[in-house]
Amino acid sequence: MPLIPHSSVSASASADTLAALRAKAALVRKRRKTPLEDALAAGGGTRAVRLVQWARTQKANYDAGLVQWRANRVKWAQEAQDVFEHRARARRERRDVEEAGSVFEVANESVNVVGALAEFAAAQAEQDIYGGEPWFAANPVGRTDAKLADDIQHHLQWVFRDGRYVDAQCLGIDQAVTLGECFMKTLYAVDVDEYEAVTPCLHADGKPVMDGRGAHVTRDEQVAGLRGLRGKLEWRDAYETRRRVLREGVEAMPVHFNDISFREDAPELDLRHTNVYVSVEMSVFEAMRRFDLSKEDAIRLARCAVAGTRTDEEVQRERSADACAVGGPPVEVALGEEEADKLINTRVRLIEGYIRADVTGTGKEARLCIVFPPLHEDWIVWGDYLANVSPNAELPIKCEVWEPVPHRLYGRGFFSKYAYLQTGTDNLWNQVHFRNEMHANPLTAVHEENMLRDEDGGDVVIGPGRTIKPKAGKRLGDCVEFAQLPDADTRSMELFQVGMQLAQLRSGITSASQGDLSSVPESNTATGIKSLISRAAVLLKKPVRRLRRCKGRGFSYAVKLYYANFDREEAFVWGEGHNKELVRITPEHVRDLDVDVVMLLTQEQNQTKLEGAKAMMQMEQTYAGLPEVDKAGARVGMVQALKALEFANAEEMVRKPMLTVESCLSILPPEEAEKLKGMLANAQQAQAQAQAAPGQAQPGAGAQAMGGSPAPGPDANGAVGAAQTL
Repeated sequence: MPLIPHSSVSASASADTLAALRAKAALVRKRRKTPLEDALAAGGGTRAVRLVQWARTQKANYDAGLVQWRANRVKWAQEAQDVFEHRARARRERRDVEEAGSVFEVANESVNVVGALAEFAAAQAEQDIYGGEPWFAANPVGRTDAKLADDIQHHLQWVFRDGRYVDAQCLGIDQAVTLGECFMKTLYAVDVDEYEAVTPCLHADGKPVMDGRGAHVTRDEQVAGLRGLRGKLEWRDAYETRRRVLREGVEAMPVHFNDISFREDAPELDLRHTNVYVSVEMSVFEAMRRFDLSKEDAIRLARCAVAGTRTDEEVQRERSADACAVGGPPVEVALGEEEADKLINTRVRLIEGYIRADVTGTGKEARLCIVFPPLHEDWIVWGDYLANVSPNAELPIKCEVWEPVPHRLYGRGFFSKYAYLQTGTDNLWNQVHFRNEMHANPLTAVHEENMLRDEDGGDVVIGPGRTIKPKAGKRLGDCVEFAQLPDADTRSMELFQVGMQLAQLRSGITSASQGDLSSVPESNTATGIKSLISRAAVLLKKPVRRLRRCKGRGFSYAVKLYYANFDREEAFVWGEGHNKELVRITPEHVRDLDVDVVMLLTQEQNQTKLEGAKAMMQMEQTYAGLPEVDKAGARVGMVQALKALEFANAEEMVRKPMLTVESCLSILPPEEAEKLKGMLANAQQAQAQAQAAPGQAQPGAGAQAMGGSPAPGPDANGAVGAAQTL
């Protein structure tokens, strides 16, 4: 092992000591500390430094494994925006090692077939998941209060009524379809605006009077509650600082693929399998307000944004401030004009890490959320246990995959799956374009020795209205020659259409327009188009349902996060017209409430219900046209068919047949039918006699004397009984 010079060891130990001092000073200067920050400050700053160094090293290892993954996403994101410069650039870079050039070096247009497929799939997924209202169902878990369940459902619909959450989720769908996956981050945001306004209030000797809560006295009722007012009292205008919450709630945003780091071979994006690092950008002033930084730390964070901007004097002053902060109470630092400008105008990128680590040295891992600078300094800007900022210590970032890749966390989108199709069709398309340009502007050879020209005539110009004078005995063809290229456009377009056919075959997505482009064998008839559309509906159901499950888990976390931060009472009117009602939600209603959220796929269900209703109406018409006798057997099949269409009351929807004895004659053998007719005649005769002489004979006596049942009456049950007896 090589010997390490003593000076190097001393320098390293001195750097570690300064870093620990710096880390502890940043934690000590905070006016409000989280439990994790307090634990790290008690450790002298060394554990904080080691935690940041370990996290930064792990993030660098993750980034090294994601180089190709990010390069592919950059390319596919450009192709989704119809930018294909990377094809020509890649060809130019490899021109030295390739003998034959590519058509993309001279023509780089694109039909973007894959882009059309991706747009269709994204639109279909968005329509299925968020196309109807309501697009979710929320039910409290463990609560049996039906009124509370309805109020929670209505409250969540009212909270997300502005569509901001849905818009962000739709952007995530576009990104998942294009790139293969989308990382959605959900956070609870509070947008506050502070300003000064003129307020008429009570003054005593020219100074505003404050009540017991520190507010200006603006009403007579407040004056009546004050005691010991002295001096000259008068009503005057004063400047009052007001704070207004512009928006408070859950926000979702897609994370850019360059801003997230993870272990790519993890089974899923969960802290059980991989730590997650996200790069976030904000102003230094926002970081100061969000993370409770002191002014000194905020200025130092602004200097971290631009490497190498600190002078020796600034470094010495920072060390003195750190030593003072650690050794005594924090001192408020006065800002100069340059430092104040840095605090307001500088934007900085920070690393937000979600990790599992043992930071207290007890041998037990804990889920943490820490924020630290990406370079230069090893100190924690902010940190806390994940359970304190996220319900159930759940990771607030979800990975939504369109089509999974085996043994990889990320997925595969349309531009990855159909890359061969994109290149092949664009190659043929550019070849046709290039040949057309060559046919319109062919290569020309000029034989100047066969032309009459002046000595200083200059170059020969060939164009409309130009004249060429051949020499004696020479023809125009002897002066100018044009190269004739072979016409391969027909074959190229046939291959292009085959490529389109392959895209339709594998994706099931086609256009119903009947032009030259769609005149491929399987899609030039109405039957073929219907078949392909049906195939598209089946093929897209699988990724859409997978995406629905991912969106459902993300929305379930959003609901839990919203109610975990719900600390106010909200009242709103739900319903229209006479059905309006006032709904009130208080923190007591939702405290420790677990909500089961289901994505309804309302649009898809409505389409399925519409098709089922059409099928039901056709079957009902067929059933109504059957004779009553045939309905007895057909009713069983009708009920089974309606149950298959998911009609809950199928038994009630299909009426029972109204059978009579006369209707049964057609289904009996001839000899049995004659016997039944005789029985009916005797029954009618006996009934007539009974009506003529009441009390002398019982109705149906003639039938009973023949060994049969009593004569059936006019009701259907009697007729059925007679038929069964016979």
